[in-house]
Amino acid sequence: MKLADTISLYMQVIHGNGCKGDSIHGVLSLFAKCVGDDRELISISQTEVRAFLDGNLPLSHYWHRKHSALMGFFRFALARGLVSTIPLPARTPRYYQDYQPYVYSEDDVDRLIAALDSARATLIEARTLRTLVLLLYGTGLRLGEALHLCLADVDLPQQMLTVRDTKFYKTRWVPIGTQLVHILHEYMVAVHTSLSIETRDETPLFVRRDGGRPTASGVRRAFARLRSKAGVRRNDGARYQPRLHDMRATFAVHRLTTWYQQGADVQRLLPLLSTYLGHASIAATQAYLPMSPELLVEASNRFVHYAALEKQS
Repeated sequence: MKLADTISLYMQVIHGNGCKGDSIHGVLSLFAKCVGDDRELISISQTEVRAFLDGNLPLSHYWHRKHSALMGFFRFALARGLVSTIPLPARTPRYYQDYQPYVYSEDDVDRLIAALDSARATLIEARTLRTLVLLLYGTGLRLGEALHLCLADVDLPQQMLTVRDTKFYKTRWVPIGTQLVHILHEYMVAVHTSLSIETRDETPLFVRRDGGRPTASGVRRAFARLRSKAGVRRNDGARYQPRLHDMRATFAVHRLTTWYQQGADVQRLLPLLSTYLGHASIAATQAYLPMSPELLVEASNRFVHYAALEKQS
């Protein structure tokens, strides 16, 4: 069976299981381009697979992403008798992930917003980037989820966003606060005043100067320039500078820290936060627990409090 045909069949199964699999498809498409998509699957050698995995760059997390995607693909092929062996290396190199999400402070966000006042004009207007940054900071949405919002998804009277067809083909409702309602209202009034009632529902919430929907890559580039201009940088020796996606981790960490400070039952509330963020499992949400010193201090204080009560009883 041809490689391209097998990839198509495999992605149908991935989609049928309720996963978009964009990352998997991206890796498999690059692999097909590398070895030839018209190749017979059984003719692909372990040497070719290893060459694709190693590439020309130093070892990074991407090596393991490629390995994971190919392992799933060839296991699928093996189970259906399309190959007799899995042509992947028996051992995988150990990679120590040196990246930790950056948790923005309120001062960081204030500096980012202030820097927009003197930002140079680009295809993505300052008011669009401002509203987008504040939306991500205030809701923890994924960038793609925010960019795919339409006007019909924004219910300001009910203070609710409808996030459709997310990473795991789910639709969820995201409540928003009064301050964010005001920010979105100002943006919508300024940008979408000339639309007819018939076209408003299908119109993207965020638009570029030319009226098109902003791309994720374009927004990331605009944010990188903004971050540099605002002087928001890491001081922990990490290789990567703060990303727009880190607003998601920031939202989660701030919410968890507030719950600890309020004396709330965090373990009981974690499933609610997981649902709000659109995680596939609570384990993904628990990953935020050790992410900031402030959060660790609050968790430690909670432990000391409960230990003291236990000792008194």
